Amino acid sequence: MAQNLGIDDKIEATWDPQDPIFDERERAALEMATLFTEDYRSVTDEHVQHWRQHFSVEELVELGTFMALADGFGKLVELLGLGEGDQACAVEI
Repeated sequence: MAQNLGIDDKIEATWDPQDPIFDERERAALEMATLFTEDYRSVTDEHVQHWRQHFSVEELVELGTFMALADGFGKLVELLGLGEGDQACAVEI
């Protein structure tokens, strides 16, 4: 199912992680990011085992570190009132 889709298509599709544009590995990363940013306390051993089917421990640490930095930076910008909703681009990340 090879399609000629760009990064903009994937960014737009993140609203639905089950979109067929994503492979299983990407879905696992989206699940991890969603749980990390929305309700990290709900992560279970089963989640971690699922993610370990798709990523090495090193990759999980790297993904988690990036998520922590991105999430924390976004919260800091909001806390300090440094950003405007339409400041960066038309796509909210």
